[in-house]
Amino acid sequence: MITRGEAEEIAARWARGEADQRGYGCVPALAEFDLGWVIWTRPAPDVLPVPGDGARTVIDRETGVLSTWPAIPPDDIATLYRERRPQPSATVDAWATLRRSVRRRPSPATVAELVVDGRLFRAQGAKGDQTISHHPLVEGRLGTMPVASRVRGAERHAELIAASDALHEVGRDGLRSGGFGTFLVRDQGDPDAGAPVRPCETCLAVLVDLGLLPPSDLGYAAEWHHGVDGPAGRFPPEVSRVLAGGGWLGVELPLVAAIEEAERLSGLPAFPAARRALSEFAGVRCGRRGPGRRRAIRLLTFDPLPAARQHRALVELAEVLGVPVFPLAVEGGDALVVIDERSRVFILDQAGDWFVGETVDEAVIGLLTGDGPADRLHDDGSWP
Repeated sequence: MITRGEAEEIAARWARGEADQRGYGCVPALAEFDLGWVIWTRPAPDVLPVPGDGARTVIDRETGVLSTWPAIPPDDIATLYRERRPQPSATVDAWATLRRSVRRRPSPATVAELVVDGRLFRAQGAKGDQTISHHPLVEGRLGTMPVASRVRGAERHAELIAASDALHEVGRDGLRSGGFGTFLVRDQGDPDAGAPVRPCETCLAVLVDLGLLPPSDLGYAAEWHHGVDGPAGRFPPEVSRVLAGGGWLGVELPLVAAIEEAERLSGLPAFPAARRALSEFAGVRCGRRGPGRRRAIRLLTFDPLPAARQHRALVELAEVLGVPVFPLAVEGGDALVVIDERSRVFILDQAGDWFVGETVDEAVIGLLTGDGPADRLHDDGSWP
């Protein structure tokens, strides 16, 4: 059960994050009722309020479930909450999500919405140290899928969590989709915020098997391998071909404009390791997708701008690692690739934060072969 002190700590953390996003002071507000707390932020006294601004979040006292409500008086929210109290997910640990939210913001993330007989099942990717309890049908399908074809962290994806929640509630016979959608969760001001996004290749296969998506969607998960002969010696031939097919020349280029734009959007300085990596790889689009050696390979584009728009997420990761980070690339259209000052490479996605290489070369080889490290960071910032 959550205490008032913990609720106040969460409210203060969210207010600080809101102030960082908006560029002006925000103060936390909290109202207690019998089933939990209503939390929101309001402008500091010297800031003119925006009419209708400020959605409310309810934290359930007993379950830790978070839910969002319109900007109406707390007493009205409490009345509505008693009538429509959301049930905790049978698949993920609401407390783990809540504990993580004290220290880290949810973005970048993905939300999945599944409608079954008029009922909405809504889930977000599961980050943090927790055990995922999928429905046996979902767990079984994942278990029969070759490991080399599974996307890193797919078991934590919102799409499969929503499907499992629905199956836990209605069973296989009752699973009839009235609509399925997935959307990106991004920081305020990011043009990708709320944009539809296609499920990963692993999720597509499971959702089609369950009848929640049409078989034609499997075309988006079809194996694809494009490349041309490239510079020899530095990378394995299969990696060099994919890189060269995407425009890699094997030399550093004066891509000052791309780096400066990433600095402007992120508000972070590009340190030497980031400048070297972007000078060589910026603009390269790697055309390989499909089974790898130990995990699935996803399309990789060396474009720093999608990650650059996630300023707070980058700052928080830097705080966890203890060194500056800078945006580098995007994988699969939703996973953000960053480099730190020591040249280590990490990925931020809806399943958490991942260490994928001690160097840029190790990360590139791993991502384009499905080999190499892919270690999820624990809540304390460590990894295996």
